[in-house]
Amino acid sequence: MKHLCLSIILLVILSCSENDDNGEKDIFNEINALLPTDIILKEIPAGTFTMGGVTIQSDAPEVIVTMTSYKISDKEITNKNYIDFLNSAYENGWINVYEKQVTDPCGTYTEKMVIGAGNAPNAGEVFLQLGETGGCTSKGEPEHINNKSWISYNSSNQNFELIDPAKADWPVNWVKWYGAYAFASYYDVSLPTEAQWEYAARGGQQFNYPTDDGTLDLTKANYNGDKPGFYNPNGYSVAVASYPKNPFGLYDMGGNVWEWCQDYYSESFYSTGKTNPVNTTPGTNSKRVRRGGSWNYHSSTLLTYSRASDFQNRGNNHFGFRVVKN
Repeated sequence: MKHLCLSIILLVILSCSENDDNGEKDIFNEINALLPTDIILKEIPAGTFTMGGVTIQSDAPEVIVTMTSYKISDKEITNKNYIDFLNSAYENGWINVYEKQVTDPCGTYTEKMVIGAGNAPNAGEVFLQLGETGGCTSKGEPEHINNKSWISYNSSNQNFELIDPAKADWPVNWVKWYGAYAFASYYDVSLPTEAQWEYAARGGQQFNYPTDDGTLDLTKANYNGDKPGFYNPNGYSVAVASYPKNPFGLYDMGGNVWEWCQDYYSESFYSTGKTNPVNTTPGTNSKRVRRGGSWNYHSSTLLTYSRASDFQNRGNNHFGFRVVKN
């Protein structure tokens, strides 16, 4: 009996030690959720590239980085993809839905939130805001109603549903880093590291913009022109793959919605000669990297080496993500 008790204690200790700093539970084998077949992963070959460039923040010095091969989703995760996840995760006790009060540039109001539960990583955190308005700019200017969340929760049948079938292939928005990370964890994939994202965005050709030919205009990506801070009341995200793919076969690496990455943000993280770098140190504010710009941001944010960051509990009408398989 003593040996049995000791074995159980050791098993618990070993199980706990396998959890990462985000509280992720190793329950993939228990759920055995398979990545939906409509999420297509493109092979990115191993190689060495120059990461970084001249940015306003001077936070991306040029360094030489080597990458091993990996796969990345050719499109941003869509509303349909995320609804499939939510309904499966709900059945497995990973999420709940509650109303919470929100204060943002639009004012103070109450909206439904998808919140992690049970064995989900970061249980208790908000994964997704079911935004019922189009949102507002930082100055409180209203944005187009097409920027609302197109996902709703039907309490009568306890099902997540698409409000408008025409928006099934639009990128999911209003998703927090926690919600992007939970999606990836559920299907045993990952968010891209910042290096993986930039390497894929450059298309194997050191492109400055992540388009079909490395140049940028409004026929190549969904963005808000060249002028920073310009208010566009008619802008919104559009269906994924509405613009030409880059040489690796990836769509919307620039514009449409910002894409969450795995890394914590640090202005001083870059170092030359590294292989598969990833910043796992939270720093003073625990912000995560987001890349690629969006429909309401100007052209310089779409540069393949342009960096941005935000808090893990932030997510609005222009935040989304894609996934990788290592």
